[in-house]
Amino acid sequence: MKKALEKLDNPQNKHKTIHVAGTNGKGSTIAFMRAIAKEHGLCYGSFTSPSIIDVHDQIQLNGINVKPEQMDMAFEKMQRANLSGMLTDFELLTVAAFLVFETETLDIVFIEAGMGGRFDSTNVFQKSLAVIPSISIDHTNFLGDTIEKISWHKAGILKEDSKLIIGQLEPQAKTVFLQEALEKKGVIIEYGNDFIVHNNSYSYDKTVFNGLHPSMLGNHQKSNMAIAITALLESSFPLDESKVQLAVKHARMQGRMERIEENLYFDGAHNKASIDSLVETIKSNFPHKNIHFIVGILKDKDYIYMLRKLEKIGSSFEFVQFHHERALPPSELYKHCLHDDKRITKDMEEFLFKNIQNNDVTIVTGSLYFISELRLKTGK
Repeated sequence: MKKALEKLDNPQNKHKTIHVAGTNGKGSTIAFMRAIAKEHGLCYGSFTSPSIIDVHDQIQLNGINVKPEQMDMAFEKMQRANLSGMLTDFELLTVAAFLVFETETLDIVFIEAGMGGRFDSTNVFQKSLAVIPSISIDHTNFLGDTIEKISWHKAGILKEDSKLIIGQLEPQAKTVFLQEALEKKGVIIEYGNDFIVHNNSYSYDKTVFNGLHPSMLGNHQKSNMAIAITALLESSFPLDESKVQLAVKHARMQGRMERIEENLYFDGAHNKASIDSLVETIKSNFPHKNIHFIVGILKDKDYIYMLRKLEKIGSSFEFVQFHHERALPPSELYKHCLHDDKRITKDMEEFLFKNIQNNDVTIVTGSLYFISELRLKTGK
């Protein structure tokens, strides 16, 4: 990546950057940052993954998907720089994002790490503010099977003499980050210690914002919101309380308890921590309703754990085949599911709207890739 970017005169270093890694909460934190930036009239770019519909929604300028012609120009630049054969598809897309941003006058750029952090294709900045909302077990084939190993990968986004903003992490993770900060002379700013949200009020140092009511469901969204506010303050942007109030109220994240219609939600929970959060969100928001799950999961995820958690609150289960090289066959999910009311379905659309008429709640979950495909099929 660095060799390729040098051939292009290092476009990644042209803007002030907030680099977000971690297991869960990356997308939501960036959604809050985008909303706050927009409300304050800042010009911003963002690069996130995976795509919701196609690659154009991964690169955005002021909340608008990159235009095909802008993407074409970026790839033409790469071709002229003779990058053919040097990079993987995701690396090419990352470079394309940097080239698109380079042509714009932007106040801030938000970059989401693809996987891990230390060796991720996005970890190429000379200077950036690092943000890590959470750490849990995921991508064990690539990042290791312990919190410490995974944390080591994530901690790699901290730059020399820079700052790292973290959510509430397990002690094992925190120890790894403290060691990284010591080696790089960095500063760690921690949720619950340096900044906090309590009773809908955010406080950090001498800054206090009251009346913050995020519309994104789930208690974990309050810490993601607080991390987003702190990141923008640490990036030297003066924030206005009333604008922050509006921003967090309007912030939306596709595929995170996303309300599609009355009583129909899409949530891309795909690991232990995000499934735990999803279950808690459902319990607190729909305590007396029947919950129907439509599920598609990748085979390298802990689908047994996910099923056991969802079975405790689910009224019925539909398992679906989706087109991804790592998709788990629905027959496997059906076999391992212990719930009595379960089936494999091919007619997705019929089931999608079947239960929401009688005030039951339908939740599509298990994978962001699954949700992306469903979105394309249904136009939702």
